[in-house]
Amino acid sequence: MSDHRSGARPSAVAMTVGLTLLALNLRPAVGSVSPLLDDIQESVGLSDSAVSVLTTLPVVCLGVFAAVSPALSRRMGTPRALVLGFVFLIAGILVRLDEAAWALFLGTALAGAGLAIGNVLMPAVIKSVFPDRVRLYTGIGTAVLSAGAALAAGVAVPLRNATDSWSGSLALWVIPAALGLIVWLPLARRADRPASAAGSTAGGSLLGDAMAWQVTGYLALRALVYFTALGWLPTILADFGYSNATSGALLSLAMLVSVPGALFAPILVGRKGTSPIVVAIAVAGAVSLLGLLWAPGIAALWVVILGITLGAGHAMALTFIGLRSPSPQVAAQLSGMVQTIGYLVGGIAGPLLLGLLHGATDGWTVSLILLAAFTLPELILGLCSSRGRAVRPRSRQSGATHQQTTQPPALVD
Repeated sequence: MSDHRSGARPSAVAMTVGLTLLALNLRPAVGSVSPLLDDIQESVGLSDSAVSVLTTLPVVCLGVFAAVSPALSRRMGTPRALVLGFVFLIAGILVRLDEAAWALFLGTALAGAGLAIGNVLMPAVIKSVFPDRVRLYTGIGTAVLSAGAALAAGVAVPLRNATDSWSGSLALWVIPAALGLIVWLPLARRADRPASAAGSTAGGSLLGDAMAWQVTGYLALRALVYFTALGWLPTILADFGYSNATSGALLSLAMLVSVPGALFAPILVGRKGTSPIVVAIAVAGAVSLLGLLWAPGIAALWVVILGITLGAGHAMALTFIGLRSPSPQVAAQLSGMVQTIGYLVGGIAGPLLLGLLHGATDGWTVSLILLAAFTLPELILGLCSSRGRAVRPRSRQSGATHQQTTQPPALVD
Protein backbone atom coordinates (compact mmCIF):
# COMPACT_ATOMS: atom_id res chain seq x y z
CA MET A 1 0.00 0.00 0.00
CA SER A 2 3.06 2.28 -0.36
CA ASP A 3 6.61 1.52 -1.53
CA HIS A 4 7.19 -1.94 -2.96
CA ARG A 5 9.12 -4.67 -1.24
CA SER A 6 9.52 -8.37 -1.90
CA GLY A 7 6.46 -10.57 -1.43
CA ALA A 8 2.98 -10.52 -2.83
CA ARG A 9 0.73 -7.60 -2.15
CA PRO A 10 -2.61 -8.31 -0.47
CA SER A 11 -5.30 -9.22 -3.00
CA ALA A 12 -8.38 -7.09 -3.58
CA VAL A 13 -10.53 -9.90 -2.17
CA ALA A 14 -8.49 -10.05 1.03
CA MET A 15 -8.62 -6.28 1.39
CA THR A 16 -12.40 -6.31 0.82
CA VAL A 17 -12.81 -8.83 3.64
CA GLY A 18 -10.51 -6.74 5.82
CA LEU A 19 -12.44 -3.56 5.00
CA THR A 20 -15.75 -5.25 5.82
CA LEU A 21 -14.53 -6.50 9.20
CA LEU A 22 -13.00 -3.11 9.94
CA ALA A 23 -16.28 -1.31 9.23
CA LEU A 24 -18.30 -3.89 11.17
CA ASN A 25 -16.23 -3.24 14.32
CA LEU A 26 -16.38 0.56 14.25
CA ARG A 27 -19.52 0.96 16.40
CA PRO A 28 -20.62 -2.10 18.45
CA ALA A 29 -18.05 -1.82 21.25
CA VAL A 30 -19.43 1.59 22.24
CA GLY A 31 -22.87 1.48 20.62
CA SER A 32 -23.87 -1.50 22.76
CA VAL A 33 -23.39 0.49 25.98
CA SER A 34 -26.35 2.90 25.72
CA PRO A 35 -29.14 0.28 25.93
CA LEU A 36 -27.48 -1.11 29.07
CA LEU A 37 -26.91 2.17 30.90
CA ASP A 38 -29.54 1.56 33.58
CA ASP A 39 -28.04 -1.84 34.44
CA ILE A 40 -24.51 -0.45 34.38
CA GLN A 41 -25.39 2.54 36.56
CA GLU A 42 -27.10 0.37 39.16
CA SER A 43 -24.43 -2.34 39.15
CA VAL A 44 -21.39 -0.06 39.30
CA GLY A 45 -23.01 2.67 41.38
CA LEU A 46 -22.40 5.53 38.97
CA SER A 47 -23.80 8.99 39.55
CA ASP A 48 -25.78 10.74 36.81
CA SER A 49 -22.79 12.95 36.06
CA ALA A 50 -20.53 9.89 35.76
CA VAL A 51 -22.99 8.34 33.32
CA SER A 52 -22.89 11.53 31.25
CA VAL A 53 -19.09 11.33 31.16
CA LEU A 54 -19.25 7.67 30.16
CA THR A 55 -21.60 8.36 27.23
CA THR A 56 -19.48 11.32 26.06
CA LEU A 57 -16.12 9.55 26.44
CA PRO A 58 -16.30 7.55 23.17
CA VAL A 59 -16.97 10.69 21.13
CA VAL A 60 -14.07 12.48 22.84
CA CYS A 61 -11.80 9.53 22.08
CA LEU A 62 -12.95 9.48 18.46
CA GLY A 63 -11.92 13.12 18.15
CA VAL A 64 -8.70 13.08 20.18
CA PHE A 65 -7.21 9.87 18.81
CA ALA A 66 -8.24 10.77 15.28
CA ALA A 67 -5.60 13.50 15.47
CA VAL A 68 -2.71 11.02 15.89
CA SER A 69 -3.95 8.31 13.52
CA PRO A 70 -2.47 9.83 10.32
CA ALA A 71 0.96 10.02 12.01
CA LEU A 72 0.65 6.36 13.00
CA SER A 73 -0.21 5.52 9.40
CA ARG A 74 2.83 7.39 8.06
CA ARG A 75 5.17 5.81 10.59
CA MET A 76 3.86 2.22 10.63
CA GLY A 77 1.90 1.90 7.43
CA THR A 78 -1.89 1.81 7.34
CA PRO A 79 -2.36 -1.97 7.83
CA ARG A 80 -0.03 -2.04 10.84
CA ALA A 81 -1.75 0.98 12.36
CA LEU A 82 -5.07 -0.82 11.94
CA VAL A 83 -3.65 -3.88 13.72
CA LEU A 84 -2.75 -1.58 16.61
CA GLY A 85 -6.30 -0.24 16.53
CA PHE A 86 -7.72 -3.76 16.80
CA VAL A 87 -5.40 -4.47 19.73
CA PHE A 88 -6.70 -1.36 21.54
CA LEU A 89 -10.28 -2.34 20.76
CA ILE A 90 -9.90 -5.91 22.04
CA ALA A 91 -8.07 -4.73 25.16
CA GLY A 92 -10.83 -2.22 25.90
CA ILE A 93 -13.57 -4.82 25.54
CA LEU A 94 -11.77 -7.28 27.82
CA VAL A 95 -10.88 -4.71 30.49
CA ARG A 96 -14.58 -3.98 31.02
CA LEU A 97 -15.12 -7.58 32.17
CA ASP A 98 -13.93 -6.46 35.61
CA GLU A 99 -17.24 -4.57 36.12
CA ALA A 100 -15.48 -1.94 38.26
CA ALA A 101 -15.88 1.77 37.56
CA TRP A 102 -12.19 2.24 36.67
CA ALA A 103 -12.33 -0.73 34.28
CA LEU A 104 -15.49 0.58 32.66
CA PHE A 105 -13.96 3.99 31.92
CA LEU A 106 -10.50 2.68 30.98
CA GLY A 107 -11.98 0.00 28.74
CA THR A 108 -14.23 2.51 27.02
CA ALA A 109 -11.26 4.85 26.42
CA LEU A 110 -9.13 2.03 24.99
CA ALA A 111 -11.96 0.87 22.74
CA GLY A 112 -12.55 4.47 21.64
CA ALA A 113 -8.88 4.83 20.73
CA GLY A 114 -9.04 1.70 18.59
CA LEU A 115 -12.23 2.86 16.90
CA ALA A 116 -10.70 6.27 16.17
CA ILE A 117 -7.78 4.67 14.33
CA GLY A 118 -10.17 2.57 12.26
CA ASN A 119 -12.49 5.51 11.56
CA VAL A 120 -9.68 7.69 10.25
CA LEU A 121 -7.86 5.06 8.21
CA MET A 122 -10.85 3.43 6.51
CA PRO A 123 -10.93 6.17 3.79
CA ALA A 124 -7.18 5.69 3.28
CA VAL A 125 -7.66 1.94 2.77
CA ILE A 126 -10.40 2.58 0.22
CA LYS A 127 -8.33 5.21 -1.60
CA SER A 128 -5.29 2.91 -1.69
CA VAL A 129 -6.90 -0.35 -2.78
CA PHE A 130 -9.92 0.90 -4.75
CA PRO A 131 -8.90 4.32 -6.12
CA ASP A 132 -11.33 4.09 -9.03
CA ARG A 133 -14.24 2.86 -6.88
CA VAL A 134 -14.11 5.25 -3.96
CA ARG A 135 -17.86 5.92 -4.03
CA LEU A 136 -18.86 2.24 -4.19
CA TYR A 137 -16.58 1.02 -1.42
CA THR A 138 -17.27 4.03 0.77
CA GLY A 139 -20.97 3.20 0.47
CA ILE A 140 -20.34 -0.45 1.32
CA GLY A 141 -18.08 0.41 4.25
CA THR A 142 -20.46 2.98 5.69
CA ALA A 143 -23.44 0.66 5.25
CA VAL A 144 -21.64 -2.12 7.13
CA LEU A 145 -20.70 0.41 9.83
CA SER A 146 -24.33 1.48 10.17
CA ALA A 147 -25.49 -2.14 10.23
CA GLY A 148 -23.04 -2.86 13.03
CA ALA A 149 -24.42 0.05 15.03
CA ALA A 150 -28.01 -1.09 14.51
CA LEU A 151 -27.13 -4.68 15.41
CA ALA A 152 -25.34 -3.61 18.58
CA ALA A 153 -28.30 -1.54 19.77
CA GLY A 154 -30.78 -4.27 18.90
CA VAL A 155 -29.10 -7.24 20.58
CA ALA A 156 -27.55 -5.57 23.65
CA VAL A 157 -30.47 -6.30 25.99
CA PRO A 158 -31.15 -9.83 24.69
CA LEU A 159 -27.45 -10.64 25.12
CA ARG A 160 -27.57 -9.20 28.62
CA ASN A 161 -30.50 -11.46 29.45
CA ALA A 162 -28.77 -14.47 27.90
CA THR A 163 -25.49 -13.93 29.78
CA ASP A 164 -27.13 -12.58 32.94
CA SER A 165 -24.70 -9.65 33.07
CA TRP A 166 -24.10 -6.40 31.23
CA SER A 167 -20.38 -7.14 31.01
CA GLY A 168 -21.12 -10.45 29.30
CA SER A 169 -23.24 -8.65 26.73
CA LEU A 170 -20.45 -6.17 26.02
CA ALA A 171 -17.73 -8.84 26.04
CA LEU A 172 -19.25 -10.84 23.17
CA TRP A 173 -18.21 -8.08 20.78
CA VAL A 174 -14.63 -9.27 21.23
CA ILE A 175 -15.45 -12.04 18.73
CA PRO A 176 -15.80 -9.84 15.59
CA ALA A 177 -12.89 -7.72 16.85
CA ALA A 178 -10.70 -10.82 17.12
CA LEU A 179 -11.76 -11.90 13.62
CA GLY A 180 -10.75 -8.47 12.34
CA LEU A 181 -7.35 -8.76 13.99
CA ILE A 182 -6.83 -12.24 12.56
CA VAL A 183 -7.55 -10.97 9.04
CA TRP A 184 -5.45 -7.81 9.31
CA LEU A 185 -2.33 -9.45 10.80
CA PRO A 186 -1.33 -11.20 7.55
CA LEU A 187 -2.39 -8.15 5.55
CA ALA A 188 -0.03 -6.05 7.66
CA ARG A 189 2.84 -8.52 7.20
CA ARG A 190 2.38 -8.55 3.43
CA ALA A 191 1.80 -4.82 3.01
CA ASP A 192 4.42 -2.47 1.64
CA ARG A 193 6.59 -0.36 3.89
CA PRO A 194 5.50 3.25 4.50
CA ALA A 195 6.74 5.72 1.94
CA SER A 196 9.52 8.04 3.01
CA ALA A 197 8.58 11.57 3.92
CA ALA A 198 10.47 12.87 0.91
CA GLY A 199 8.10 13.64 -1.88
CA SER A 200 5.09 12.56 0.11
CA THR A 201 2.01 14.66 -0.41
CA ALA A 202 1.20 14.14 3.26
CA GLY A 203 4.31 16.04 4.36
CA GLY A 204 2.54 19.38 4.68
CA SER A 205 -0.39 20.80 6.58
CA LEU A 206 -4.00 20.96 5.44
CA LEU A 207 -4.91 23.72 7.88
CA GLY A 208 -4.42 26.38 5.21
CA ASP A 209 -6.51 24.64 2.56
CA ALA A 210 -10.04 25.94 2.09
CA MET A 211 -11.38 22.70 0.64
CA ALA A 212 -10.11 20.74 3.66
CA TRP A 213 -12.01 23.10 5.97
CA GLN A 214 -15.17 22.84 3.88
CA VAL A 215 -15.13 19.03 4.08
CA THR A 216 -14.36 19.30 7.80
CA GLY A 217 -17.28 21.67 8.34
CA TYR A 218 -19.62 19.38 6.46
CA LEU A 219 -18.76 16.37 8.63
CA ALA A 220 -18.91 18.48 11.80
CA LEU A 221 -22.47 19.55 11.04
CA ARG A 222 -23.44 16.02 10.00
CA ALA A 223 -21.95 14.73 13.28
CA LEU A 224 -23.86 17.40 15.19
CA VAL A 225 -27.18 16.28 13.71
CA TYR A 226 -26.28 12.58 13.96
CA PHE A 227 -25.22 12.44 17.60
CA THR A 228 -27.85 14.95 18.74
CA ALA A 229 -30.74 13.24 16.99
CA LEU A 230 -29.80 9.73 18.08
CA GLY A 231 -28.88 10.81 21.60
CA TRP A 232 -32.12 12.68 22.29
CA LEU A 233 -34.59 10.93 19.98
CA PRO A 234 -36.01 8.49 22.60
CA THR A 235 -36.47 11.34 25.11
CA ILE A 236 -38.14 13.55 22.51
CA LEU A 237 -40.53 10.80 21.49
CA ALA A 238 -41.32 9.97 25.13
CA ASP A 239 -42.16 13.63 25.79
CA PHE A 240 -44.45 13.54 22.75
CA GLY A 241 -46.44 10.73 24.37
CA TYR A 242 -44.80 7.55 23.09
CA SER A 243 -43.97 4.74 25.50
CA ASN A 244 -40.36 3.91 26.35
CA ALA A 245 -40.64 0.67 24.40
CA THR A 246 -41.98 2.42 21.31
CA SER A 247 -39.39 5.18 21.57
CA GLY A 248 -36.61 2.61 21.71
CA ALA A 249 -38.09 0.70 18.79
CA LEU A 250 -38.24 3.88 16.69
CA LEU A 251 -34.59 4.62 17.54
CA SER A 252 -33.67 1.14 16.32
CA LEU A 253 -35.73 1.80 13.18
CA ALA A 254 -33.77 5.00 12.52
CA MET A 255 -30.49 3.13 12.83
CA LEU A 256 -31.74 0.31 10.63
CA VAL A 257 -32.87 2.51 7.74
CA SER A 258 -29.56 4.41 7.93
CA VAL A 259 -27.97 1.32 6.35
CA PRO A 260 -29.53 1.69 2.87
CA GLY A 261 -29.03 5.44 3.10
CA ALA A 262 -25.31 4.93 3.71
CA LEU A 263 -25.04 2.34 0.94
CA PHE A 264 -26.88 4.11 -1.86
CA ALA A 265 -25.92 7.76 -1.37
CA PRO A 266 -22.30 7.36 -2.60
CA ILE A 267 -23.46 5.08 -5.42
CA LEU A 268 -26.02 7.66 -6.59
CA VAL A 269 -23.23 10.24 -6.65
CA GLY A 270 -21.82 8.39 -9.65
CA ARG A 271 -25.05 9.01 -11.57
CA LYS A 272 -26.25 12.35 -10.24
CA GLY A 273 -23.11 14.06 -8.96
CA THR A 274 -22.51 15.14 -5.38
CA SER A 275 -24.51 18.38 -5.39
CA PRO A 276 -28.04 16.89 -5.84
CA ILE A 277 -27.37 14.28 -3.15
CA VAL A 278 -26.13 16.93 -0.72
CA VAL A 279 -29.27 19.02 -1.37
CA ALA A 280 -31.56 16.00 -0.89
CA ILE A 281 -29.91 15.04 2.41
CA ALA A 282 -30.15 18.57 3.83
CA VAL A 283 -33.76 19.17 2.75
CA ALA A 284 -34.99 15.75 3.88
CA GLY A 285 -33.16 16.12 7.20
CA ALA A 286 -34.76 19.49 7.91
CA VAL A 287 -38.23 18.21 6.93
CA SER A 288 -37.93 15.18 9.21
CA LEU A 289 -36.87 17.25 12.23
CA LEU A 290 -39.62 19.81 11.75
CA GLY A 291 -42.09 17.01 11.05
CA LEU A 292 -41.33 15.48 14.45
CA LEU A 293 -42.20 18.82 16.00
CA TRP A 294 -45.33 19.69 14.03
CA ALA A 295 -46.81 16.25 13.34
CA PRO A 296 -45.54 13.89 16.07
CA GLY A 297 -48.51 11.59 15.50
CA ILE A 298 -46.77 10.15 12.44
CA ALA A 299 -43.34 9.99 14.07
CA ALA A 300 -42.52 6.69 12.36
CA LEU A 301 -42.49 8.45 8.97
CA TRP A 302 -40.21 11.23 10.19
CA VAL A 303 -37.90 8.75 11.93
CA VAL A 304 -37.51 6.75 8.71
CA ILE A 305 -36.65 9.89 6.71
CA LEU A 306 -34.29 11.08 9.45
CA GLY A 307 -32.55 7.70 9.66
CA ILE A 308 -31.97 7.58 5.91
CA THR A 309 -30.42 11.07 5.96
CA LEU A 310 -28.19 10.17 8.92
CA GLY A 311 -26.67 7.24 7.07
CA ALA A 312 -26.49 9.05 3.75
CA GLY A 313 -24.94 12.17 5.28
CA HIS A 314 -22.20 10.26 7.06
CA ALA A 315 -21.43 8.33 3.89
CA MET A 316 -21.21 11.56 1.89
CA ALA A 317 -18.75 13.06 4.38
CA LEU A 318 -16.49 10.01 4.01
CA THR A 319 -16.96 10.09 0.23
CA PHE A 320 -15.73 13.68 0.13
CA ILE A 321 -12.56 12.60 1.98
CA GLY A 322 -11.81 10.06 -0.74
CA LEU A 323 -12.79 12.23 -3.69
CA ARG A 324 -10.87 15.29 -2.51
CA SER A 325 -7.65 13.39 -1.63
CA PRO A 326 -5.03 12.91 -4.36
CA SER A 327 -3.38 9.95 -2.56
CA PRO A 328 -4.01 7.45 0.27
CA GLN A 329 -1.55 9.37 2.48
CA VAL A 330 -3.46 12.61 2.03
CA ALA A 331 -6.73 10.71 2.55
CA ALA A 332 -5.48 9.61 5.99
CA GLN A 333 -4.35 13.15 6.76
CA LEU A 334 -7.62 14.75 5.65
CA SER A 335 -9.63 12.07 7.46
CA GLY A 336 -7.72 12.80 10.67
CA MET A 337 -8.38 16.54 10.42
CA VAL A 338 -12.03 16.08 9.46
CA GLN A 339 -12.83 13.58 12.19
CA THR A 340 -10.83 15.25 14.95
CA ILE A 341 -12.60 18.58 14.53
CA GLY A 342 -15.88 17.11 13.34
CA TYR A 343 -16.41 14.73 16.23
CA LEU A 344 -15.14 17.07 18.94
CA VAL A 345 -17.29 19.96 17.72
CA GLY A 346 -20.34 18.21 16.35
CA GLY A 347 -20.42 15.14 18.56
CA ILE A 348 -20.10 17.01 21.85
CA ALA A 349 -21.45 20.51 21.27
CA GLY A 350 -24.65 19.38 19.54
CA PRO A 351 -26.10 17.09 22.22
CA LEU A 352 -25.00 19.49 24.96
CA LEU A 353 -26.60 22.50 23.24
CA LEU A 354 -29.86 20.69 22.61
CA GLY A 355 -30.04 19.53 26.21
CA LEU A 356 -29.40 23.04 27.54
CA LEU A 357 -32.04 24.54 25.26
CA HIS A 358 -34.57 21.91 26.29
CA GLY A 359 -33.92 22.67 29.93
CA ALA A 360 -34.12 26.43 29.43
CA THR A 361 -37.31 26.38 27.34
CA ASP A 362 -38.99 23.37 28.95
CA GLY A 363 -39.85 21.98 25.53
CA TRP A 364 -38.47 20.84 22.20
CA THR A 365 -39.69 23.58 19.86
CA VAL A 366 -36.60 25.80 19.93
CA SER A 367 -34.24 22.83 20.02
CA LEU A 368 -35.69 21.07 16.98
CA ILE A 369 -36.02 24.29 14.96
CA LEU A 370 -32.37 25.12 15.68
CA LEU A 371 -31.28 21.58 14.80
CA ALA A 372 -33.18 21.86 11.50
CA ALA A 373 -31.58 25.27 10.89
CA PHE A 374 -28.12 23.70 11.04
CA THR A 375 -28.92 21.94 7.77
CA LEU A 376 -28.56 25.29 5.94
CA PRO A 377 -24.83 25.80 6.63
CA GLU A 378 -24.44 22.05 6.14
CA LEU A 379 -25.94 22.45 2.67
CA ILE A 380 -23.65 25.35 1.82
CA LEU A 381 -20.52 23.48 2.95
CA GLY A 382 -21.65 20.36 1.12
CA LEU A 383 -22.06 22.28 -2.13
CA CYS A 384 -18.63 23.85 -1.64
CA SER A 385 -17.15 20.39 -1.01
CA SER A 386 -18.76 19.20 -4.24
CA ARG A 387 -16.36 21.20 -6.37
CA GLY A 388 -13.93 18.81 -8.11
CA ARG A 389 -10.69 20.08 -6.55
CA ALA A 390 -8.18 18.09 -4.54
CA VAL A 391 -6.94 19.35 -1.20
CA ARG A 392 -3.37 20.68 -1.27
CA PRO A 393 -1.12 20.13 1.76
CA ARG A 394 1.17 23.08 2.40
CA SER A 395 4.73 23.00 3.67
CA ARG A 396 5.04 23.72 7.36
CA GLN A 397 8.28 25.58 6.71
CA SER A 398 7.49 27.77 3.75
CA GLY A 399 3.76 27.58 3.28
CA ALA A 400 4.26 26.41 -0.30
CA THR A 401 1.88 23.89 -1.73
CA HIS A 402 3.39 20.40 -1.99
CA GLN A 403 3.84 19.16 -5.49
CA GLN A 404 3.11 15.57 -6.35
CA THR A 405 5.79 13.45 -8.00
CA THR A 406 3.15 11.51 -9.92
CA GLN A 407 -0.13 12.45 -11.52
CA PRO A 408 -2.97 12.01 -9.03
CA PRO A 409 -6.00 9.96 -9.87
CA ALA A 410 -8.78 11.93 -11.49
CA LEU A 411 -11.12 13.52 -8.99
CA VAL A 412 -14.70 13.21 -10.15
CA ASP A 413 -17.99 14.09 -8.54
